[in-house]
Amino acid sequence: MKFLFIIQGEGRGHQTQAIALSQILQENGHQVCAALFGTSDLSKTPELFKTNVGFDLIPFESPALAYNPKTKGLSIRQTLKYSLPKLPKYINSIRLIKTTVELLKPDAIINFYDFLGGVYSGILNKNIPVYAIGHQYLLLNPKFNHPKKHYLDRLTVNINSTITAWGSTKKLALSFSAFENYKNIKTTPPLLRKEIKKLGPSEQNFILVYLTQSSLLERLIPIAKAYPNEYFECFLNTWDETLELPDNIKINPISADKYLEKMASCKAIITTAGFESACEAMYLNKPVMMIPVPNHYEQHCNAIDAQRAQAGHFEMEINVASFERFLFILKNKKHNHRPWLNQTSSFFLNELGINNLQSPKLEFA
Repeated sequence: MKFLFIIQGEGRGHQTQAIALSQILQENGHQVCAALFGTSDLSKTPELFKTNVGFDLIPFESPALAYNPKTKGLSIRQTLKYSLPKLPKYINSIRLIKTTVELLKPDAIINFYDFLGGVYSGILNKNIPVYAIGHQYLLLNPKFNHPKKHYLDRLTVNINSTITAWGSTKKLALSFSAFENYKNIKTTPPLLRKEIKKLGPSEQNFILVYLTQSSLLERLIPIAKAYPNEYFECFLNTWDETLELPDNIKINPISADKYLEKMASCKAIITTAGFESACEAMYLNKPVMMIPVPNHYEQHCNAIDAQRAQAGHFEMEINVASFERFLFILKNKKHNHRPWLNQTSSFFLNELGINNLQSPKLEFA
């Protein structure tokens, strides 16, 4: 079969999912004819697609959710402020999607959470099956445990998810563990690239720390001073170089290859609550403390769900007390997620209708 991808390109997660699924499809004799790549900045080449992925990349301008620069929370006002003036460009993007589909004639379209991909599928697509893939679709399941007292955030995220999946045949919800299906929302294991699966995990005496905000480094310093025998390898692009760092903190500039190397050899991970990072830690059997970016509803959901699935330990902030709780978890036996994660290929080949396998039996956590 011939597949066309539409990828929401803001952030790393949907890109890595697309690469992982393309590897599964190509290994099983199927073709990804191209990937339409939605971005808010056409001048930027996506980092993960600079290597040979086996298909052409066609960029188009697509809206991106905007966040409040102070609170880091999702801002409807900022999103509308940046998106509405670009409406004519988005109409041209939908035309580009339509033209590409008519030219390449794929057997199926896979949309990795792109907003305009959903608009195209809901309005203009007539005959081609569309599959929507993203961990956000699990949030549409009424049995998902949402954070309390966040009704507006929940409504906003779920409306966006519903539009990205408009006109889809199925919503394939990536999940940390087995979860009950709901209507056309089918739960699947995460999509992990071959590069992760090729890593040979070991355990050296350091904790890997991935910081998306330089302010978090200031919160790590008291922990490092309180635990001088713990060694912290941090990945951070910019930080206040006037800070006096203790000897057991090392700063590395963000590098995908070096980060993977350190992930494979660390004894534990402290990170924000991105879905992909937690899934990679699961596969390598590394305990992970997940700290959501403040006021980031999706990350809050990820952290709650990871704790449900025993895939991560959820803390609202990093401080000495939260670190002590994490050290207690490190002493306990690690949970084995491989049986769930190793079913990814069979799940996706089955849900996309390209093999004769029966769906694996779900065992609910």
